Amino acid sequence: MSNSPSCDSCGRPHGAWATDRLTLLLDRWGWDAQAQEILAASQSTALVIVDLDNFKRVNDRYGHVAGDAVLKAVADTLRHSTRKGDLLGRYGGHGGDEFLVLLPETDMHDAMIVADRIRQDIRATVVPAPTDGGTVRINRVTASFGVSVGNPGTDLEALVVEADAALRHAKRTGRDRVRAPSRRSMRMPAAILAAGAAVGLIVVSLVGDTPRVEQVAAEPSTELGIAPQLPTVTLPPVTVPTTVTMTATVPPPKPQAPVVRQQPKRPAQTPGAPTAPASEEQQPTPRELEKPSPTPAPCRVCDLMDAAISDYMRFLPTR
Repeated sequence: MSNSPSCDSCGRPHGAWATDRLTLLLDRWGWDAQAQEILAASQSTALVIVDLDNFKRVNDRYGHVAGDAVLKAVADTLRHSTRKGDLLGRYGGHGGDEFLVLLPETDMHDAMIVADRIRQDIRATVVPAPTDGGTVRINRVTASFGVSVGNPGTDLEALVVEADAALRHAKRTGRDRVRAPSRRSMRMPAAILAAGAAVGLIVVSLVGDTPRVEQVAAEPSTELGIAPQLPTVTLPPVTVPTTVTMTATVPPPKPQAPVVRQQPKRPAQTPGAPTAPASEEQQPTPRELEKPSPTPAPCRVCDLMDAAISDYMRFLPTR
């Protein structure tokens, strides 16, 4: 159970089914077969997933033979940067550019230190690779790292999922860096799940606009011999206002003084002058008809109502 090509217990070499022929590391299935045993025997086990950055560019620029040379150089770097008892493997099959590093008896702090040391060693690696134009030296190879930590009760698949999520975070934040899970998943042992099923069930329901959480007691367990009394918790209703009411105060109009129309004065008659016959009411002249009609006086009631309606329209959604 180590990064050596042979078994630590019996000394025999690992079978061909469990070894990646290019890097001479364990393949995914050979690594899985031994990783679960290490995880169960160690109080704290760290998993590091290594993914080469932009590895496809190496194949596209220099060819697949040069890419294979880079993979073998990275595998050698992993062997030199880890302990004999650490478990190394190639992840993703024969075409993968990812590696698995399982570190027994290692906590998160030490695992981050080991991963960063491997990152620096890979970055400093110079790989001589054959191409159609001759041998080239490939440098500045970088990798991203995801780290997770488990214990004997941790499922191996859950450990890989956490490390892979941390690796994707390292890729999104710029590559060539080490990342741990941002939020540890809640691993609930089976004993706690069984106890929760025997004691009660949490039911969450939404009634209208009022969220309510109730705890419903299950049937009393005959094995425990007790009938638990569970309280009922009801949250206060939450009301979201959806209507806007506007009130406008309009003062009563001021009374206006009545308009008194003055009668035109008649010219005084001279004594002895003939009296002019009474004529009909004087008609307006054409010049007077061309004059614009006087502007009506402003109304405060209409102005206030127009302003209130304009403010109300601003609250309505725009379609």
